Amino acid sequence: MAAGVLHHVHEALGARFGEVAGREVVRHYGDPEREYAAARNDAVVVDRADRAFVRMHGREPVRMIHGLVSNDVAGAPPGQGVYAAMLTAKGKMVADVLVLRRAQGDVLLELDAGALGNVLDHLRRFVPPLFARSEDVSGALGVLGVYGPAARRVVGAALATVLPEGMAEDAFVTVPLTGVAAGASAGSGESGDAAARPEALVVRTLYAGVDGYDVVVPTERIETVWRALVNAGARPAGHGTLETLRIEAGRPRWGADMDETTIPLEAGLRERAISETKGCYTGQEVIVRILHRGHVNWHLRGLLLGEVPAPARGTTLVRAGETKPVGRVTSACASPVHGQTIALGYVRREVEPPAELRLGGPEGPPVQVVALPFEESVRGEQGAG
Repeated sequence: MAAGVLHHVHEALGARFGEVAGREVVRHYGDPEREYAAARNDAVVVDRADRAFVRMHGREPVRMIHGLVSNDVAGAPPGQGVYAAMLTAKGKMVADVLVLRRAQGDVLLELDAGALGNVLDHLRRFVPPLFARSEDVSGALGVLGVYGPAARRVVGAALATVLPEGMAEDAFVTVPLTGVAAGASAGSGESGDAAARPEALVVRTLYAGVDGYDVVVPTERIETVWRALVNAGARPAGHGTLETLRIEAGRPRWGADMDETTIPLEAGLRERAISETKGCYTGQEVIVRILHRGHVNWHLRGLLLGEVPAPARGTTLVRAGETKPVGRVTSACASPVHGQTIALGYVRREVEPPAELRLGGPEGPPVQVVALPFEESVRGEQGAG
């Protein structure tokens, strides 16, 4: 595992390092409680070294990606990113991707680094080079995630701009970096005018369950932009804080809650990632059949575990007095906002929330199965009490 581009910056801040999707990431900087508090009350900046990028360019990149993903890319207005699932013909996930149509006519796919090989193989197999070519530009771009109620102010101050109010999730704006990150632009792996005119893509995100913006910048500018964000008031935070926030938000992550065996409807992606009106795409027949005439056998649910320590991924869930697994844990954390351990996990469709299961075996501690998102489920339970 190679050191990240900002390794020296993080090391100077006392970072504890870990690994996500084969990439070096910061777990925390020595005080995860304060990092979490800053995300809830102010703003944090996270080096999203776990993300990867694929650029599609050529005659018809939009039409090509539109036919390979579950959401409506062609119908999206300018400046609106599209979150979607890339599927096999059997409806299983290749990856979840964020599709960004840029003004210069190309398409940028943002995805989990662990799915990069899957996506490149899929594109090379199904997209004729005559219509679009695909290239891994992960080495040329980086992402700095800014999360918290002050995120909009911090990003605007750091980039010397005013971000639009009320940006929809996945909407993005392009911000010139000439006044923020001066320096030579040589060495960028991105072709075209992007290297000559450095700019950031600022993407609105609710991945962490708080106001957030992912700032996509050329790698050679990332340290300067990082320092600008910190100087504007963002506290450096690690992936431990980000994981806690996204689990609390009930958002699945590739490599933890989704993989090549997942059907997107199992992961609760119907509203966010699936268009029920667009034309043909790979895997559509399976999705339509499930939506209109069938069902999936597993559903991603919220799990409330009380004071039980966070269980490992894959820990089974059973009914009391039984040994046959009816579920499994995929992500877990100690949740400050809920005052207990919570988790995401897949549960058989017969187990309708609210329900109680046992963790790890028939005599294991009780687990409350609730609908996602947690906020509504937990609030409902508290109100019923």
